[in-house]
Amino acid sequence: MKNQDKKGNLLQEWLDEKYLKTGNTKKLIVMFSRNKPFPFLELNDFLKAEKAAGVLKALSGEKFHEKESDLFKFMQTDDLNNTSSRELQEFRDFLYSKEFVGYMEQLTGFRLKTDAIDLAGTLYQDTDYLLCHDDRLEGRKIAYLFYLSDMEEKDGGSLNLFASKSEVPVKIGKKIIPRFNTFAFFEVSPISFHEVEEVIAQKQRIAIGGWFYGR
Repeated sequence: MKNQDKKGNLLQEWLDEKYLKTGNTKKLIVMFSRNKPFPFLELNDFLKAEKAAGVLKALSGEKFHEKESDLFKFMQTDDLNNTSSRELQEFRDFLYSKEFVGYMEQLTGFRLKTDAIDLAGTLYQDTDYLLCHDDRLEGRKIAYLFYLSDMEEKDGGSLNLFASKSEVPVKIGKKIIPRFNTFAFFEVSPISFHEVEEVIAQKQRIAIGGWFYGR
């Protein structure tokens, strides 16, 4: 009983109350499995408002470094596992807690590790992009993004999920437009092709992203 109370208290501390309702959880389980072009969820107003604001404020204090290759151009923080920010440490610890990982397991049906912490802040600005790829690396099961800024479709910067044929991407099947306090995630698989559309506006696309690993 004490363990159940602790689990409830931790999720209640962070998540918007609508995500704690049994009926909504059941709907999300069905949505994840049925969504196309591959399993994903886009959860708006995910954290309590004050928690999301605190994460954004703390992330603004981190150093971002330029990353550029033929595949991408954007800025990224160091591994947030090593952050000195108390607020980001608490967010990291929540994200990889047994309670939240258990919630993710419930939504996806996957068994996930709690000891593989993988997250960093990203910043996309005008002309930044990430070309189509599948995210596959040994052990990765779920890719996630927690958006901390608002974009419009005309600004670029959308997360595009591709429909594929014979494990080759053929067209965009779903566009996820970044919205503040939205938690988006998808299954990593041989067909999880996705891209970050080039930003074409004087805006900042801010997020924290990483992966959950299977066990």
